[in-house]
Amino acid sequence: MRELKAAAMPISAAIFIESNSSGSGGDFILRARELGLLPVFVTAAPERYDFLRGNPELDLRACDTSSEAAVAAVVDDVAAVMPIELLTTSSDLYLHTAALQARRLGLSGPDPDAIALCRNKARQADALRAAGIRVPNSATVDADCDIRKAIMRVGLPAVAKPINGTGSVGVNLVATETDAIQALRNLLGTTTDVRGRPMQSGGLLMSYIAGDEFSVEILDRQIIGVTRKHLGALPHFVEIGHDAPAVTSPQLRAQIVGEAVRAVEVLGHVRGPAHVELRARPGCVTIIEVNPRLAGGSIPSLFRHATGFDPVLAVLRSLLGLPSARPTADAHGSIRFIVPQREGPFDLPQNGEHLIDRFGLAEFALYRILPIEFRRCNDFRDRIGHVIAVDDDPAAAARRAEAAVSFIQ
Repeated sequence: MRELKAAAMPISAAIFIESNSSGSGGDFILRARELGLLPVFVTAAPERYDFLRGNPELDLRACDTSSEAAVAAVVDDVAAVMPIELLTTSSDLYLHTAALQARRLGLSGPDPDAIALCRNKARQADALRAAGIRVPNSATVDADCDIRKAIMRVGLPAVAKPINGTGSVGVNLVATETDAIQALRNLLGTTTDVRGRPMQSGGLLMSYIAGDEFSVEILDRQIIGVTRKHLGALPHFVEIGHDAPAVTSPQLRAQIVGEAVRAVEVLGHVRGPAHVELRARPGCVTIIEVNPRLAGGSIPSLFRHATGFDPVLAVLRSLLGLPSARPTADAHGSIRFIVPQREGPFDLPQNGEHLIDRFGLAEFALYRILPIEFRRCNDFRDRIGHVIAVDDDPAAAARRAEAAVSFIQ
């Protein structure tokens, strides 16, 4: 078991390559400091992250993070002046880059090949299907001539989504042939991701799976917890809330957990965090996708408030070869996201402190400085903040969180 260097030794670095924009990026910085490490944050656009503002306790490095060579040069510059203890990211878009750099330095981390397999939704689905794991029927669309063949193979209704995507961007339920053709042509015409980086165009058409939606949070093949997901109105798949730990029967939980662990093992992602999304109904669990990173959507904060277990800290301690603390509470938490109901001017009816007191919230957060002029994107960018409520009664936690969001909206 490896311990951190003593205080008398030179301080070591924890390198973070970019971050998710509305989740746990700031928490990673804080936890690294608590572990006695100097956070080194590598980004192409520092202005994107509010948690960087006025934060003197980190080393900020700017470079073109879409370039492996540029990232490697920054990492080598850091290595020239201090030891590097870990290197990671909380962003889907940079998982493969971080895994490659960690391996190059001989640091602990996930397998880059497993990351690449997970990140390509089509290859991932093929690998899981070949192993006998239930996944939606699917077809890849690389060109316009593939569209009608995909519709015939998959059938309708179906879900059109990018091959390499995140945050529900470009994901739509399509009920008619006209809708499917338009959605897939839009994906074929999309050549950059939400940060303007080049990306593989094309799409995946997947059969629509009915049932309740859950995610399983995993670290090094060990279960962190099961989360119940709430979605906004179709045809889009905007996540509007989560409950953790999810309330299920013991039998269904065992099925959910068993299939999620089997999926990460089939994909070779046995080191590091995983966020496995699935749909379930009695006797039937269907894996939707495996994301080879810690959950976004502030799910780590939700678990920390409800159980006392900090998934962000656990990921960093795992990378350092240190044991993780166990949960210290068994309450239930609900997070609900603030999504304005209509486009146009938006502001809060009261300040944050009044809202926390009025609804008994454990956490209230905004992702933007209000007031704003809201424009709908029909993906994660529609969420401008969140509230978290905690209670011994899961229904009571959900009611308080929903009441707070209803008041705000």
